[in-house]
Amino acid sequence: MSKNPKVTIGVILFKGEKYLKHSLTSLVNQDYKNIEFLFRDQSPDGEAYEYVKNEIPDVFSKVKLEKGGNLWHSGGHNALINQMKGDYYFCCSNDMLYESDFVSKCIKELEKPENKKFGSATVKLMKWDFEKAERGDLEGSKTRMIDSFGIGIAKNHHFHDIGSGETDQTPYFSLHRIFGPSGALAIFRKDALDEIEYKNEEGKIEYFDELLHYKNDVDLAYRLQWAGIPSLLIQSVNVYHDRQAGVFGHTNFNIINRLVSQAGKSKWVKANSFFGQLVVLKKNYYKGFSWEVKIKTGISRLIRFLYVLFFDANSLRQYKQVNKFRREINLKRKAMPRRVNASKIEELMT
Repeated sequence: MSKNPKVTIGVILFKGEKYLKHSLTSLVNQDYKNIEFLFRDQSPDGEAYEYVKNEIPDVFSKVKLEKGGNLWHSGGHNALINQMKGDYYFCCSNDMLYESDFVSKCIKELEKPENKKFGSATVKLMKWDFEKAERGDLEGSKTRMIDSFGIGIAKNHHFHDIGSGETDQTPYFSLHRIFGPSGALAIFRKDALDEIEYKNEEGKIEYFDELLHYKNDVDLAYRLQWAGIPSLLIQSVNVYHDRQAGVFGHTNFNIINRLVSQAGKSKWVKANSFFGQLVVLKKNYYKGFSWEVKIKTGISRLIRFLYVLFFDANSLRQYKQVNKFRREINLKRKAMPRRVNASKIEELMT
């Protein structure tokens, strides 16, 4: 790889124009020069495309911005990855504020000899106070509250955003190896993505699983882990995020409290999140885990089933949905490279 490897930055746009002036302007004005910007507008009527073209023409002139149907997060980023020319794919979001040296610092870390083994990475995502940014206080909008330091995995197979909602970073100063990056901001080496790509029966290549609208980042992280490709938290970089959807939750997870906290979410969000959890386990849960993990995961699955049985009939239907896609899920499971045993995954479990 060259001294200044080529970077592809991919962003999916879907309405939400209020962020674009701050977010996209900060993203395209990087001090790292070897970048191609691939943006895809999936708005119903091309609203984001028109906004970028007319309101922030400096951004429009620096990016390749295409319009297309709503392929959601998975399909949209897969479409961009299949076009990329870079050595790295930066899966970015349009509701973030980026420092001008964000890319250069990430590449500097990932190109260190001791970090060549890491196939994916993320940075320290902090809460962005967008309202302050709108009032002109850009520096003041950068808070000390953690949004996510990557995806963590518990022994009961609950997945959480590490550090979410906390203001004290001290417990995470030594954190480097993580389960995987949040889909809000994920960095991948292209050759790592090639290791776990899935070619369906029509010959289409998927990286993110296009069955999933939620937990697709968890699934991709898990597949990379099974392939023996670790993930890195880059401690030297902060990016600021005004998250639009709820985070997975804190490390000190209680399954009952978590399920109760889901009550206020829309039926669509809850159903797709539950479907994602079922598919992730169907594809990635193997018999080789320790008895502790098996028991805790079994109890968690039972509690989830009982909860949806009595309190969330809409999500209960997702068991039928999983069965509907059983053949496709099994094909994807069989195609996954598995180069490490379960004990290696358990090293990351809390």
